[in-house]
Amino acid sequence: DISSESDSSSSSSYNINDNSKHDDFDIIWSDTIPIPQDEGPNALVVIQYSPIYRKLMDLFRAVFKKCEYSERVLDLTERILDINAANYTIWQYRRDCLRTLNNDLDDEFEFMDSFAEENPKNYQIWHHRRAIVEMKTSLSQNYDYKRELEFCNSVFEVDSKNYHAWAHRQWVLKTFNDFEGELEYVEELLQSDIRNNSVWNHRWFIVHSNQINDDILNRELTYSFTSLAIVSLNESAWNYLRGLLKCYPQLTDQILQRCNTILNQCDFSNVYALSLAAYIREKENTLSSLSL
Repeated sequence: DISSESDSSSSSSYNINDNSKHDDFDIIWSDTIPIPQDEGPNALVVIQYSPIYRKLMDLFRAVFKKCEYSERVLDLTERILDINAANYTIWQYRRDCLRTLNNDLDDEFEFMDSFAEENPKNYQIWHHRRAIVEMKTSLSQNYDYKRELEFCNSVFEVDSKNYHAWAHRQWVLKTFNDFEGELEYVEELLQSDIRNNSVWNHRWFIVHSNQINDDILNRELTYSFTSLAIVSLNESAWNYLRGLLKCYPQLTDQILQRCNTILNQCDFSNVYALSLAAYIREKENTLSSLSL
């Protein structure tokens, strides 16, 4: 009877760092009776799990039932996640296990770093990362949150448009209220890829994380205009201008003047400038006078 087995996490002598025991998986788990998945009566379509995944999940159901939190369970969750990285239940149980064991979470960050290399767009790993950062700070364990920014940097070197990495970076910046040097970082990225909409979006986030004044608005206008002077058909820059226009109507005349200048230079072939100029005229109820 599984329910009668000891659920004390401290009773296990398993050490995840002892590589010699990784080959003795069956011996380590010989005290646990696996619980097969209940497919219900007359199951019509049964998922064909691989034998190893089925074996691991049967063990997990057993430890879940008796609420075991131990080093061997951490190893079990890692083995399962190696096969199915999207299993949210396993990620949650892994966090519960780490919290119960009061493990050094620096080891978990190393695990996540290596795991994310193979799963850079996995929702669960990014959520897990945020949860571990929150766990570490709540436990008053010293943690240099800038490590998270450096990790995001490494992701961007491979995929500069990774939504999860950008969302995580913004969460870190907002959570720890530290935006120092971030605008310079954005401009560095835009120098490499001036069309990168993810970076333009991040610029908007950074700019609007502080109080907005006329100097900042003029700076953003100048930056956008300069970018368009380099690549006039840069849709990202035009979208950024449109955002400024919608939020700050006082910029209308300056933006319309720039649209007119660009359109006159390109003989009305710039669809983005034409669209924005038409949008402004429509708002002003003067669409019929779009003679420029």
